[in-house]
Amino acid sequence: MMHVELKTHRLLLRPFTMRDVEDVFEYTQDLEWARYQVNIPPFPCSRKVVEELVTMFSNPPDSQGILQIFAVVLGGKVIGEICLNQHEEDRRNDRFELTYTLSHQQWGKGLTTEGARAVMNWAFQTHSSFNRMYAWCDPRNTGSWRVMEKLGMHKEGLLRQHLKWNGEYRDVLYYGIMRSEWEAEREGL
Repeated sequence: MMHVELKTHRLLLRPFTMRDVEDVFEYTQDLEWARYQVNIPPFPCSRKVVEELVTMFSNPPDSQGILQIFAVVLGGKVIGEICLNQHEEDRRNDRFELTYTLSHQQWGKGLTTEGARAVMNWAFQTHSSFNRMYAWCDPRNTGSWRVMEKLGMHKEGLLRQHLKWNGEYRDVLYYGIMRSEWEAEREGL
């Protein structure tokens, strides 16, 4: 994984460090934040679990398929993370997955879109062989799929009861953008 820092109008996107544990612990204790999370341990996350997560974010093993993970920093405080994943099947098919989460206290301010756009642009510019980026969410998470649409992604499908989390089957809404669409959108700016 490369050491990459990106700056936007309001955000710093940088690698995680162990100094980030307190900030991550704070936002992972919020029930509203946890409502649509599917890849976290059962809520609420213990401090030990958060320490393990931040350790993994700081130095992810190759087996996790993480290409790049960014701590989202606002005013010196970590408020979330944005991640580019590339699992083995993704590598074979020249695509990558975008994931993101932000502290519930920061929802509705355009910060997720701002950070995710910077990461998407960096990814397509840095990895010229990638043809496609995709993301997904629980369809009830209106804010998340609106972020995908603001990034220029297109709704590609709904997978019914695709994931099981905490004993509940959940639908998954998929979005994607091709390199050619990203290039056309950038040329239109």
